[in-house]
Amino acid sequence: MQSKISEQYFLLAENTGNRSAIMRGIRRRAYLTACILFDMQLGQLVKFSNNCIEVIAPLPREYAFLNPVVDSIDDRISKTAKNSLRHLILNRQINRAVYDGVGKRLLAKNQVTKTTSRGLLFSHDKYDPTPEAQQRVIQHIRETFLNQQQPSAEIVALVSSLSRTRILKDYFDKSELAAIKEQLAVLRADSGYNDFFKFAKWIDEFITTIILAASSHG
Repeated sequence: MQSKISEQYFLLAENTGNRSAIMRGIRRRAYLTACILFDMQLGQLVKFSNNCIEVIAPLPREYAFLNPVVDSIDDRISKTAKNSLRHLILNRQINRAVYDGVGKRLLAKNQVTKTTSRGLLFSHDKYDPTPEAQQRVIQHIRETFLNQQQPSAEIVALVSSLSRTRILKDYFDKSELAAIKEQLAVLRADSGYNDFFKFAKWIDEFITTIILAASSHG
């Protein structure tokens, strides 16, 4: 397994400063979880079938931070994928485990810096992306998504997730955003990406439903 989708998403979704844009925003937090699931799917650790999520292989040792994700899926093996996803997205302990795990991997690669905020009861680590790491992701998107007719499922998952969280507008100009939108539309019509976009559409709709429900009670 590799975690390129979630790591690159993290680098563009997180901000610098005292408060985490990912952890304080349900949409960004939800799509970090979605990116982890995409990583696990491409790594053949989970599969999506018969309206359920199933773990089909053990986690590599270096991804032990994802044990809460695996445990949550296993605990709900008899339930629908919607039930599993709801718990993964709304459980703050799982969200924090994913955030910290991805952040630590990026820290080991010198792509983020770490700060710790301390309160009376809790302390949390925050990982600030370096400008150089962010620029590498931006350039990677330009080279492997905008300039290729058949981009990999990995880069499609990344760009699709960034698009749904409205993050791309912070890094690309209007002409590039239009080209990204057009490329995504072309790829959705490509049968080679059917499985990905079917799952991504289902996640998009589910996350949107959760956010609207949370807003109506806010």
